[in-house]
Amino acid sequence: MKNTLGRQFSRATETYEKWAVPQRKSAKILVEFVKPSGLVLDLGCGTGFVSEFVNDCEVVGLDISEGMAKAYREKFRKVVIGNAENLPFKDRSFDFVLSNFSLHWSDWRKSIREALRVCKNFVGVAIPVYGSVSFSEFPFPKAEEILEEFKPQEFKIINLEIPFRGMELIKFFHYTGTANFTGKKNFKTKRELIKLSKDLEKEYFKVLFLKLKSRAF
Repeated sequence: MKNTLGRQFSRATETYEKWAVPQRKSAKILVEFVKPSGLVLDLGCGTGFVSEFVNDCEVVGLDISEGMAKAYREKFRKVVIGNAENLPFKDRSFDFVLSNFSLHWSDWRKSIREALRVCKNFVGVAIPVYGSVSFSEFPFPKAEEILEEFKPQEFKIINLEIPFRGMELIKFFHYTGTANFTGKKNFKTKRELIKLSKDLEKEYFKVLFLKLKSRAF
């Protein structure tokens, strides 16, 4: 499953930055929300949206996709290919850990606990939750479950608009590597999507932003 996910995002590396508009906006909000400092882990870094907004910090990226890691390395140099559910770092290795639009692709419980393990201060997470993308069959986690599990110091939920309509919206999912999950069609069949695209108007990601204190775990 993890290999499939890595290949899926590797194929979208060249088009991701152009199309991933809500993901970039979410990264900016997350950084402003958490205000990291010191040594920062960009967990599920992709091409580096979070790292772009982190100022006066040393950043290290981690991603499961070789293609994304390669693109990240061209801009920020320090990157590790790895799994968020089993981080290859010692306890309290980083001052802050930030993860934007990535942990819903993993076992989010394991991934957040791992982030807390390797962090000294705060973990910041932006994760799309149930209620995102009305026509999607993707199993987004429920905000209530995440909040009950981790009881963050601070949180907020924001609807981030996907600024594409009709077939452009379908292309958004394709060019950001998010049309498939573990080899299954999450956004219905191609024929269904073409028919559906004629009626598509505004779509949103419902994004939960968390700020978690590391010593709580």
